[in-house]
Amino acid sequence: MTAASHRNSSMSDPGRAWDAATLWSRSGWRVRLPGAVIDEVLNWFSRQPAGEDFLEYFEFEPTGHPALTRFGGRLRERLFELEGVCWIQGLGEWRLSSDEQRFLYLALGLAMGTPLTPYGRLYAVEDRGVDYTRTAVPVSATAAETGFHTDSSSVDTLPDIVALLCEEPSTLGGESLITNALRAQRDLYLRDPQAMVILEQDFIRDVVTPGRERTQANLLRNRFPIFSGSGRSRTFRYMRYWIDRGQERAGLPLSAEQIYALDMLDGLLSAPEHVVQFRLERGDMLFVDNRIVAHNRLAYRDAPGTHRRLQRMWIESKCAPPWNAPTRDSARV
Repeated sequence: MTAASHRNSSMSDPGRAWDAATLWSRSGWRVRLPGAVIDEVLNWFSRQPAGEDFLEYFEFEPTGHPALTRFGGRLRERLFELEGVCWIQGLGEWRLSSDEQRFLYLALGLAMGTPLTPYGRLYAVEDRGVDYTRTAVPVSATAAETGFHTDSSSVDTLPDIVALLCEEPSTLGGESLITNALRAQRDLYLRDPQAMVILEQDFIRDVVTPGRERTQANLLRNRFPIFSGSGRSRTFRYMRYWIDRGQERAGLPLSAEQIYALDMLDGLLSAPEHVVQFRLERGDMLFVDNRIVAHNRLAYRDAPGTHRRLQRMWIESKCAPPWNAPTRDSARV
């Protein structure tokens, strides 16, 4: 597909390619859970034996949870047909226990799709006292700013939806940031179409997702474009640090042209007019379309007596546009 046709496909869908002012002007992406959903889930939870590991065994049945099914459908539509982001607020007002809150969050995720489990159904996003620049660990295990990115640096795994549940916010930083990759794509085409051609070529990512050994063969296989597909299947997959690190470890450092294209992309993703910043409070949930919305967070520091903690869920949805993982028996070098 030509650069012009890609550009036209993104420009023809302005509702998806928002900037910060446009998103803030809309109220539909900021929602509260209906009481019927909370009642339905908590009624189920109250009937379960104490101590049961519901995070592992609970299976969602649409016929048994009609309110949750309807609400999950509304969220999916918002994610895949409209802005690609939903911020659920006000759950803290219900004064739920930690287990009740997690169960409600898990049930909502299951109403929207199937959890991907390289890190488990839920994964605690918290500072574990590690440095991702020294050890191959996810940036989510640190207190550092992450840079704008989409989740999963594995060629084989692409969550359609990334979800976060805020269990304990930080009082010192940690605000959430989101930006729209379709908007960045549109602006990049206008400024330098050749840079977009480069970003549609393969880049190697370092191997950090559980389930793959950090061998040279796996590293060379772990390569795919930043932008791929077209129309509703347009997909953005990005984290600058793991690209820089992966290309270096493979002995294939980025060229000057690649660095220029990546720098342009970083500048557009982080431009003030594109970035939406907000603070997740206790009980808030955030759902993003992981193919078009890049997220980030400000660096934070836990104050005495506090420990910032979120629960993350990766969700695969049959309602998402089709995506096929690249298959390569050997890397092209």
